[in-house]
Amino acid sequence: MSGRSSVVGGGDCSSYSGWQCKCAPQAQAYGRLLAAVADAQLARNAIDARMLAAVAELESRGLAPEHGYRDTADLLQSVQRVAAGVAKVRVRAARAVVPPRSLSGEELPAELPMTALVLAVAEISFEHVRVIQQTLAALPAHLESDHREPLERDLAELARTLDPEALRRAGKHALALLDPDGPRPRDGAPTRTRLRFTARGEGFEARGWFDRESAAILRTALSPLSEPQGEHDAGNCEETGCEHLPGEHKPDPRSIAEREGDALVELCRRMLDSGALPLDGGTHPHVTVTIPLSELRSAGAGLLAFGDGTLASAIKAEDVRRWACDAAIVPIVLGSRGEPLDVGRRSRLVTPALRRALEQRDGGCAQPGCCVPAQWAAAHHIVHWSRGGATALDNLVLLCPRHHRLIHKGEWRITMEDGLPVFHPPWWAGGSPGRNLLHRPDLIGRVDGMGTSLHEEPALAVLD
Repeated sequence: MSGRSSVVGGGDCSSYSGWQCKCAPQAQAYGRLLAAVADAQLARNAIDARMLAAVAELESRGLAPEHGYRDTADLLQSVQRVAAGVAKVRVRAARAVVPPRSLSGEELPAELPMTALVLAVAEISFEHVRVIQQTLAALPAHLESDHREPLERDLAELARTLDPEALRRAGKHALALLDPDGPRPRDGAPTRTRLRFTARGEGFEARGWFDRESAAILRTALSPLSEPQGEHDAGNCEETGCEHLPGEHKPDPRSIAEREGDALVELCRRMLDSGALPLDGGTHPHVTVTIPLSELRSAGAGLLAFGDGTLASAIKAEDVRRWACDAAIVPIVLGSRGEPLDVGRRSRLVTPALRRALEQRDGGCAQPGCCVPAQWAAAHHIVHWSRGGATALDNLVLLCPRHHRLIHKGEWRITMEDGLPVFHPPWWAGGSPGRNLLHRPDLIGRVDGMGTSLHEEPALAVLD
């Protein structure tokens, strides 16, 4: 080793005694740090195995419905605070790698036996399990009987030395060799009428598909509303040199697509004005704008709530003033945190005015993380009226059917803080009390006295 020099951790290691150097303590510390990183991953793998075992046990005992949840994935979404898709993936993984038991208690083979084996000894992670499941799911049906078992075995062995992305590539290569013709083509022609709105720029893009009968009905209804609209008749034109004949309209500058888009909006507007639509959430469908009075008088902005309950969008005050010329205006006094303060007298039933205040305050189901809109939610008494609870805003909360059942199980607790509902999870679920601000983006950054004044501010809910 004489004649070699090296730098370890910034030290001069030109003096050696065997393989040791004067920087050995620092090098050993770095070695322990590197080992700690590897050990942490092993510990995480072991936790993944424990989690999937617990999920499988929950599933086998049917505990989710007993506690008010729709299924095990629904329970995981709430307790672990993960997305619905992640919760479903964890349930599927648990079913695949945890050995089930027969009615007599005998342990049966797991669906993915080799994957279960290497997971049990913490050699692979939950991400590896997902990749193996996805690869096997892509195996064509005509190859299942001969190739599923050896493919699962080899993927589980490869997972011990590959990261999940490398394992995914290996699986794709294996599938390509097993089935060189590739996936069978699918008939992508739609079969169900559908319409979808996607946010784009300052508006929304509508995409859909209609069968022939539905398209005929729609186009027939749009036809009289999409006719070209001239700006004047001949003889009434102030334009110099107008050459239009008597009774002839000036050409409509809109394209056919633009005329039909305007016609669809006009058709819906007329239906809303007619009052012929069925009730939605206990009231006739309407478009709601909530804006502070001071903003309405200036150049501020308000919240435009769509009738289908999707998340509110910003709208300029000048547009609200235009709407207010032909709209019902309902005053609601809001506190500095956005909670309604003055909504009228109490009654045993939830009156339209009280329902309106609830929708303004909660925006939809108030359970944290729930996106269900207000018209699909019911007014729930926090303290049931049969037990002395009042039918008042500070004792009511909007809940979707799923979370209504959950709350009635009695393990969750709801309190009112600063005029807004706060949900407290049961002890076994962990986590902190929370509010649902998905429906009230105007409150994000303002809640809990974060720089807000304590004065009350009037607001207007403008119903078009």
